[in-house]
Amino acid sequence: MKHLKHIKNISLQTFLLTIILFMITGCSSVRSDTHREERTIIDGLGREVAIPVDCNTIACVDSFASEVMILIGDGEKMCCCPGGVKSDTLLQEIYPNLENVSVVQSGGDINAEALLSLNPDVILFKYGMYLVPEQKEKIEKLGIPYLVTKYETMEEQIDMLRMIGDVCGSSSKEKAEEIALYYENTIQLVNEKTRQIPSNEKVRIYHTLNGVNRTDGDSSLGTSWIAAVGCENVSVGEDLLTEKDMYIASTEQIFVWDPDIVICNDSPTAEFFRSNDMFSGLRAVQDGHIYNIPVGATRWGQQGSVETFFGMLWLGKTVYPELYQDVDLKKEVFNFYENTLGISLNDEIYNKMLSGTGLRVPSGTSKK
Repeated sequence: MKHLKHIKNISLQTFLLTIILFMITGCSSVRSDTHREERTIIDGLGREVAIPVDCNTIACVDSFASEVMILIGDGEKMCCCPGGVKSDTLLQEIYPNLENVSVVQSGGDINAEALLSLNPDVILFKYGMYLVPEQKEKIEKLGIPYLVTKYETMEEQIDMLRMIGDVCGSSSKEKAEEIALYYENTIQLVNEKTRQIPSNEKVRIYHTLNGVNRTDGDSSLGTSWIAAVGCENVSVGEDLLTEKDMYIASTEQIFVWDPDIVICNDSPTAEFFRSNDMFSGLRAVQDGHIYNIPVGATRWGQQGSVETFFGMLWLGKTVYPELYQDVDLKKEVFNFYENTLGISLNDEIYNKMLSGTGLRVPSGTSKK
């Protein structure tokens, strides 16, 4: 009996010790790394964040960050990405294992337990999700360093390109710099042409994002690149209904603006404008000026698109053809994909890019 009592006392002591250790460490879901070399990175909010010198496992809770990692040749370090990133066939061609990368978010909600189980060295965290208190709290409780990716202007997007390259390091940093320089050179070319456009001759554009009524606000990437091309974005400066980080224009407001051109985020939305009777009276519909942005490795000019530089060149050639007659868009695209991304294109793929169809498949579907 004394022996059994002794065993019970040891069990009680073990239980109490476990409770004490739990209280000291805070929570079993918080990772604690010791004795690792660190360096400091400045993120999109200007935060100084200490991350490991060598980041071999990077969690991308942001489409832009995921696309950048693949394009700069470091897809194998990416332990998770948003589901939509996995739908692009060209991204799958660059990084064939993309279809097997984990997804730890659904819509705007993060599965913290799934993210923790991947044991990432650093998290690349989308600014729009950072603004949601519940999602920010989930990330901070993990005890894993995170960098906020913010890109509401082209300049911020270029900064994020370089930041992600810095996080990945080595040859990936060089590739990120190469893309950033191409981006900056494209902006310079476009700005030179825009200076030649009289203010009273600027094309008025309505730009849709994921449906008919979601559009650009004052702080949107689309606002930045459309203005750079010398177009008037009709939704900018308007008092629009906002939902989280989205700006919503009513159908009535679209008719009040009566834009010269409508640019849609995808081909189904463009077709909806063309075929639905409710928009038959819109001048852009009557004049046949409804377009959808092309789709390459990303949707050119979408909120998180790495290929915003191609979006600018495409828009310039679409709305100011005489001004951009010296720009060979096809040549630019072919050279970039072959020399920078290591992909040889053909006319069939290029035409699919311009049509905005045929290069995206349901998430998780193999490219084969």
